[in-house]
Amino acid sequence: MPAPYRGVLFDLFGTLIGFDPSRLPELEIDGRRLRTTVGALGTLLAELVPGTSPPEFLQALMTVSDEMARARAYDHVELPSRERFRRALERVACEDTILLEAAVHLSRAHMACIVDATVLPPAHAALLAELRGRYPLGLVSNFDDTAAAYDILRRHGLVEYLDTVVVSEALGLRKPHPGLLRAALRGLGLPADAVLFVGDTFRDDVASAQAAGVDVAWIDAQGSGAPDGAVPPTYVVRELGDIRACLHHG
Repeated sequence: MPAPYRGVLFDLFGTLIGFDPSRLPELEIDGRRLRTTVGALGTLLAELVPGTSPPEFLQALMTVSDEMARARAYDHVELPSRERFRRALERVACEDTILLEAAVHLSRAHMACIVDATVLPPAHAALLAELRGRYPLGLVSNFDDTAAAYDILRRHGLVEYLDTVVVSEALGLRKPHPGLLRAALRGLGLPADAVLFVGDTFRDDVASAQAAGVDVAWIDAQGSGAPDGAVPPTYVVRELGDIRACLHHG
């Protein structure tokens, strides 16, 4: 029988924390009302890039986001949120003299909306409180703003539960690159075979754990099963609380 796990690592979004898009501001485009953080950026845009409307900026931001997503699918490099906004501002002809500062201001306003839309299910808080007395705990998140990640953790009172926090923006790499898990293992001071990682995204969470030699509990919330031909995760669960059984078997 394998030795019991001595530590647990968690993904952030979709695993520990939920997201409520109904909390995002609205933006009207061609008679349709969309929920988007850009709905809160109108005043800043008018100040920083006069003549650029929120719908125009949203289109630029979406185009840049798609380009960056395609690139990082190959190189697993995480660029910060402010770089995404800088590239979008270039597309709407923001003045070079204020480009970098404008990107920071818009990114921070965008992230404030994201933080406000996060939700911590009570059952998840209870699970962390339960596990905290038994295991060192850590977080491993693909997120392009480290400060905002900590804002989320503080907002929901999670900082006190975590012994290590690894955010892709700070590391410059993102899952499925195994470097994030390896950094978290160092943060816990534990070897790979002593830790269970819990995540909800097969492509990122399961693949990164397998590459790092870490057992993984995949939250298959939709019951869709592993992709055809993929190496199955160590455990498949339907919700976060189910990992109790995985820890018992570890």
